[in-house]
Amino acid sequence: MADQYHALASPSSAAKWLYCANSLAMEIGQPNSSSGAADLGTDKHELLTLCMENEHDAMAYQGHILKRGHTVNKELAHDVQTVLDSVRARISGYELLGLSVQVELEQDLLIEHITGEEGATGRGDIVLIVSRPDHSSFMDIIDAKFGYQEVDAEMNPQLLMYASGALEKFGLTEEFDNVTLAIEQPLRGYIEDCDITSEDVKAWVEWAKPRAVRALMIHKMVGERALKDIDFTPSEKTCQWCKAKAVCPALLAKVEETIGNGFDTDGVEIDVPIAETVGLIPLKSLGKKFENLELIEDWIKAVRARIELEVFAGRAVPGVKVVAGKRGNRGWSSEDEAEAMMKKFKMKVDQMYAFKLLGPKPILEALKDQPRRLKQIESLIVQADGKPHVVLESDKRPAIEIKPIEDGFETVDDLC
Repeated sequence: MADQYHALASPSSAAKWLYCANSLAMEIGQPNSSSGAADLGTDKHELLTLCMENEHDAMAYQGHILKRGHTVNKELAHDVQTVLDSVRARISGYELLGLSVQVELEQDLLIEHITGEEGATGRGDIVLIVSRPDHSSFMDIIDAKFGYQEVDAEMNPQLLMYASGALEKFGLTEEFDNVTLAIEQPLRGYIEDCDITSEDVKAWVEWAKPRAVRALMIHKMVGERALKDIDFTPSEKTCQWCKAKAVCPALLAKVEETIGNGFDTDGVEIDVPIAETVGLIPLKSLGKKFENLELIEDWIKAVRARIELEVFAGRAVPGVKVVAGKRGNRGWSSEDEAEAMMKKFKMKVDQMYAFKLLGPKPILEALKDQPRRLKQIESLIVQADGKPHVVLESDKRPAIEIKPIEDGFETVDDLC
């Protein structure tokens, strides 16, 4: 077998190439968009693996410098510990039911049978192989996500590729009737599971194979074959992590359609001069445009980031220039000298210093080994409800009732 390597049509980018066949080709030559957040996520994954391998808690590595340069501190350890506690609870739950659990960490899972790339692999965070007393088995595929962006476990293409690779790898010795796809996302405070059968995984693979083949074929033929409009499929999820977002003609066309011709009056004709009246956009039309707003916002951010990358590298971009931004906050060149001088002036303590009570998070951390005190202090914690905001109807969160404010105002029926 050929040496393993991380696939071009990789699990982590499956949301792109599965739906936009041109995405792999479009990303050729584009700068990597690696960020501080991505590096932090990589280091948290490293710490998670260390803890799982050595059966330590995250704070056991306090002060340890991880591969991407982050030092393990309370905040970093807290996010990793949240995942650790959840995974350990999952394992303990199975064992209490009389099931045996085999834990596989950072597995290189072959996905050649999906993408057609010889030796291609994807790396799964945690695979739990669970055996029942009757010798039947099932598998949990667990992926830790350390960002704020919501990730859905249901038929998640990245997890499905890992699941298929794990079935290929571990299915040589035993059969699995069920697979659980699990997302652990500590910054959003939730765990999401999706239970499917092994046959569901195999059926999905058959659906994904031709899409992988097409995306890789287009990538291979760059320079020999023009990219076709039909192979672009811009959408919020498809474009979210695409390196070519800022220079994609299809995404630009979708943005122009939405903010330009897309904001029409749905066939309502305006016969009078604009100075006399203005035709309102019907609410039903606004609703249709809402689904593209986040896509447009992402495109704006991508264009801004690409322009900044070019100009700060010394390359001219027509129409823009670099200027000095707002000056930073004032500070002391030497706090020790400033403090000594204020004392020399005989200034009062309350004029020199500000004291502020710490918030709940560090206090709860300090009291975690004192359950009685922890319970008492928790009774004083309050948390404001989330502010209402508008999302698509497809969002899984329950809708809340909004009562119109009518006191002091006239109600206008059928405004649009």
